[in-house]
Amino acid sequence: IKIADEMFVLNPKHVLGICDLLIERGYGDRLNIWAYSRVDTCQPRFLDELRRAGFRWLVIGVESASELVRASVDKGKFSQVEIFRVVRMIQDKGINVLANFIFGLPEDDRESMTATFQMALELRAEWTTFYSAMAYPGSQLYREALECGWTLPDTWLGYSQHSVDTLPLPTKHLTASEVLRFRDAATQALYSDPGYLSYIKEKFGVETADHIRELAS
Repeated sequence: IKIADEMFVLNPKHVLGICDLLIERGYGDRLNIWAYSRVDTCQPRFLDELRRAGFRWLVIGVESASELVRASVDKGKFSQVEIFRVVRMIQDKGINVLANFIFGLPEDDRESMTATFQMALELRAEWTTFYSAMAYPGSQLYREALECGWTLPDTWLGYSQHSVDTLPLPTKHLTASEVLRFRDAATQALYSDPGYLSYIKEKFGVETADHIRELAS
């Protein structure tokens, strides 16, 4: 079950109320729930309840290793040390982490994106997704793109992360195609990394590690 609410782990009354009812009805051992959290809202008191209620995955938006890049899109309220602390805290409670990163935010350059990739390797989340920055209509980035005269997709397919028409944003230092090439290379490198595959094999078994190798091929 995926709860598609990117602010799910935020309000204690809301989160714990749902958890209490799932536990009370005995569903926790039978569920595999995927929900979204945030680095700055994930509190220790949530995690035991979430695990008992059947939550097996929490998605964390890390976005970038650079505090400057995160701050440029209002994501700079937590440090890299805090990111690692929160991810380890979640994992220590028996909940898997899906870490989301974004390449191509306005202040990104090759150095900052390389640092973000290295951080993803070191963070060792159970699953990692690399996105290209997109100026989705209605977002602050979309308004900024219009003001700056950046080229935007002509069709909705252009806003898809993996379509042939994908058109992410350029940055102040890189073209959109450079961002996309970096994103694809980083994804390939992460899911072919021997250290990551060894971790997955130890935690989930040989079949899962082999499946990831097949995906990366």
